[in-house]
Amino acid sequence: MRYLFIALCSIGLTVQSFGQLSESKKIKIKKGQQYLNFPVNQAAPSVKASIMLDGKTLDQFTINLANGNPQFWAYFDVSEYQGKTLVIEIENKRDGSRVESDVSTTAKGLALIFADVTYPGQDSVYREKGRPQVHFSAQRGWLNDPNGLLYEDGEYHLYFQHNPYGWPWGNMHWGHAVSTDLLHWKQLKEAIYPVIKEGVTDDAAFSGTAVVDPENTAGFRKNGVDPIIAVYTSTGRGECLQLSYDKGRTFTDYEGNPVLKHQGEGRDPKVFWYDLDKHWVMVVWDAGMPKKLSNGDQAMVREHSIYTSPDLKRWTYQSGVAGFFECPDLFELPVEGKSGVKKWVMYDASGKYVVGDFDGKKFNIEQHLTRYEHGGGYFYAAQTFNNAPNGRRVQIGWGRDITHPGMPFNQAMLFPTALTLRMTTDGYRLCPTPVNEINSLHKNSKVLENRVVTAGENVSLPVNPDTPLHVIAEFERGDAPIVFRMLGYEMRFDNEWIFSTTPLQGSDQRDTQPVMYAPKSDLFKIEVIADKNILEFFINDGELYYVVPFNGKKTGKIEAVASRDVSRKFIVKRLEVHELNPVWTNGR
Repeated sequence: MRYLFIALCSIGLTVQSFGQLSESKKIKIKKGQQYLNFPVNQAAPSVKASIMLDGKTLDQFTINLANGNPQFWAYFDVSEYQGKTLVIEIENKRDGSRVESDVSTTAKGLALIFADVTYPGQDSVYREKGRPQVHFSAQRGWLNDPNGLLYEDGEYHLYFQHNPYGWPWGNMHWGHAVSTDLLHWKQLKEAIYPVIKEGVTDDAAFSGTAVVDPENTAGFRKNGVDPIIAVYTSTGRGECLQLSYDKGRTFTDYEGNPVLKHQGEGRDPKVFWYDLDKHWVMVVWDAGMPKKLSNGDQAMVREHSIYTSPDLKRWTYQSGVAGFFECPDLFELPVEGKSGVKKWVMYDASGKYVVGDFDGKKFNIEQHLTRYEHGGGYFYAAQTFNNAPNGRRVQIGWGRDITHPGMPFNQAMLFPTALTLRMTTDGYRLCPTPVNEINSLHKNSKVLENRVVTAGENVSLPVNPDTPLHVIAEFERGDAPIVFRMLGYEMRFDNEWIFSTTPLQGSDQRDTQPVMYAPKSDLFKIEVIADKNILEFFINDGELYYVVPFNGKKTGKIEAVASRDVSRKFIVKRLEVHELNPVWTNGR
């Protein structure tokens, strides 16, 4: 292959014979430097970038590389490369007369890349105007699905789909954060990178699970250390394993990958140990499971497929459950109020779930698809923690499409919830409620009790609309519809069957359809977490769950209102309003 080398200041320019144009820059990482900083501007063209050391590619990604006036700076952690020289290479497609312009534009962007002990904006990270204060978001870039949720050795591990180099979806890595209390998260360096090696093309690190193997069934124990094992979708290969011997901070690729390949499209393995039969279980979404039709033809169907393995390496297909789409989870819960009774729950990315029994190989459905969340699809791709202490089933979901324009980050995780399974008038309900650790964030609390609200009247408490809030309202149902306004966002219960929401003016609310809902008790409870542009509603301890964006103008009060019909009333038994301390302490 022939190359043409042209000197361009301190930047190398290479035009390859097959029509690709690339420019490169060498940067020596000095002692103490931790960040290789990249200027980002969404209006700039997308280019392909590589970071290399001694001819080996450390990371490869697309980026809207700013050539001046960056909107924000993204970074690559170089703390382990101090004293070494990295090469940053930028590729552009050759396009006739545009090559000269591309060279000039990209050279300016390449010249702005630098290494330092900090990244620009680090001094204000977590204090940005649009930053949620009690919901996890990445320091920089896009995030989506929570991955590898695991409690191990005193730490909750939150891995997540992450584009560390830009505001939109893309460049899927596993980001990583840890916490000791599910509230205060410390973001660490990227944990899993797309695989770059011969025979693997266009790889991305998609969703999956993290487990530990204390029985050493896989034989991965080294020097007495059982690794954290990530089981995830490597899009260029299939379902794969990566191993970490340093408490989940860094991972190495298992040489026997992939451990499972799909006939068609498949992804997002959830893996856990089934203790009764002493084997591993994987439930994974598959769009290409063969099914023979009655006329002899073969079709490819979508399902959550169930596999088993003695060692995490060899997997055997056992059964499948149809009706789902991506991001499965499968777990057992006790049924509230029924001593000794437990049921298994399987759900997908949208929160549709089935309830029944699971024998380690096959799921037997007792209650068919039930909707979990009743908003407009902003709750998505939730996962529960493996090994959560005290038998809790703790879940974190992604606040899908609740965007943060103008910020150096995009999307956030929803607040951690504890799941319970309850028998209601219309069957089993999977019920999330905020983890009780939220109480440790309370400050400046206000409470009122036992206020009768009659036709045309209201009861309210003033609040600071810019402060994250935790609100708990309990009503005694009377003969008036209950109208509850959270900073202006209205929810209405008509006291019989219909529960509905009204979007705040200016909000992007995609689903305002009423929900048929008949609570058992005369007491009606609404619990809310409000945080910047995120609202999460938990009705009657999670029997209904709503996630909505919150982009309109906020009022400075929490309000309960009775309709204007003559002589109708209800009682506000208790209204609690708690401001919440931010969970962020610094940008490191």
